[in-house]
Amino acid sequence: MKKIRILDIMPILIMAILIVIFAILSGGNTLTSYNIGNLVMQMVPTMLGSMGVIFVIALGGTDISIGASAAFCATIGALIANTINISAVYIPITLVMSTAIGALLGTIVQKCHVGSFILTLAVLIAAKGMMNYLYATVMVPTPSGMSFLATTSFAITVLVIAVVVIYFVFEKTKFGFYAKCIGENEKTVRCVGINVGKIRIMCFAISGFFAGVVGFIQLARIGGSSNSLCNMLEMRVQMAIFLGGILTTGGFSAKIYKIILGTITISVIENGLTVIGASSYISEAVEGILLVAILVITIFSNRVADKKAELASIAEMEAAE
Repeated sequence: MKKIRILDIMPILIMAILIVIFAILSGGNTLTSYNIGNLVMQMVPTMLGSMGVIFVIALGGTDISIGASAAFCATIGALIANTINISAVYIPITLVMSTAIGALLGTIVQKCHVGSFILTLAVLIAAKGMMNYLYATVMVPTPSGMSFLATTSFAITVLVIAVVVIYFVFEKTKFGFYAKCIGENEKTVRCVGINVGKIRIMCFAISGFFAGVVGFIQLARIGGSSNSLCNMLEMRVQMAIFLGGILTTGGFSAKIYKIILGTITISVIENGLTVIGASSYISEAVEGILLVAILVITIFSNRVADKKAELASIAEMEAAE
């Protein structure tokens, strides 16, 4: 019988506790159908971004450029579509650009042996700088005829399709299995003849692709490009990953259901603080404290569980002798 690890159940317990706490503090307002609808829409960009980044996390890497990449590629796509007056090219251009940027990042990490955190941080800074220049020189509205991208039904449909497809690819195919194996032990994977470089590039390309998906949806929702477009998306994605119980080393700790739990948790925290009327300053402080506390509790609990498992294993070996 497979033992249940604390790391696997802790995210569920934390999410349930937070839902109950905010329901009590808000007098039940967080559980109204209207607020739940808002909560779902808050989760869409974070969960979509996480669906791509989980492949990079599984490798033992990270991609914190997705927010800036999403904003930059969606803005350029909209700018080109508006300039040539062909709205249909908006989505393809955005996705091609974001996927290409992701693949380029993966290639640099693979060929130049650069740490993914430092590289994607540099891209984040560069993309934000270019976006600030664009904001100061030109207005970029959503291309005409693309208003359907801002609808709740479209966003939910895209999210459901993404979760189903990514679950299958990540959990049921050799590609997803190899990505997790690389996170566990890259040298062993190389030794058995698997093309690690190709897998790494493809994982970053997938992350870039989903950054583009988030970008064109969010740009349409706010009516055009602005300095708030996809702001802090990368941080929400990283927190969703860690709150879901996925280790920084990746490997087989990476699971799709953990991404979903982590996304719900971070969204419950943000939404709950808003509903109870906390000011932006207090919300940011409380949110940061809660996230740190949750991470510490999760990591500590997992270490305790690992220690107990190690002691039990030693006891079994001694008994066998």
